[in-house]
Amino acid sequence: MPLIAYVVIYIDQMWVNNLVVIVSLRKDSQIGKKKDRFDVHVGGPNSAHNLSWSKCQSLLNQNQHIEVAFFKQSQKMKAEYRTRLLASIDCARFLLHQGLAFRGHDESDTSENQGNFLELLHFLTGHNDDIKKVVLENAPKNLKLIAPDIQKDISNVLASETTIIIVNDIGHGLFAILCDESRDASTKE
Repeated sequence: MPLIAYVVIYIDQMWVNNLVVIVSLRKDSQIGKKKDRFDVHVGGPNSAHNLSWSKCQSLLNQNQHIEVAFFKQSQKMKAEYRTRLLASIDCARFLLHQGLAFRGHDESDTSENQGNFLELLHFLTGHNDDIKKVVLENAPKNLKLIAPDIQKDISNVLASETTIIIVNDIGHGLFAILCDESRDASTKE
């Protein structure tokens, strides 16, 4: 007689890293005799079998996967984000190139001088309508890309990219770092 294999995969919330697989082999002729045992196993709506079944159906449902949510972003949203990011990067590059500070003492909306980064971003929005449509007041509240942490991240990325370019140019050659001397108020070096 042919054997039928039943495989049940059960993942419990308490066992995050554990996976329980139950394999049962039965002969075809035993299925009819053990039907009542199977009904007991299935149980009510909140039984382990039915909860596992619903989790399996959720796993198989492609529309509930996180990847689908990421790909649902429209091309317009992606283009707007890219424009915001490039505007912030351009402001950071300019300030780093000039050796200027990014932030001011008062960066509130009512401030007369919000700091170099925000003032430069305001300047860009005043001269480029494409940037003006998606930056500052027109950006979502949590996606303005003007927070100090974002400015630091952009600066760190630009610094690491510059370091990589310099190291690639030097290669295995020798180099030296020249430090200029300075004096303090006592006129001692």
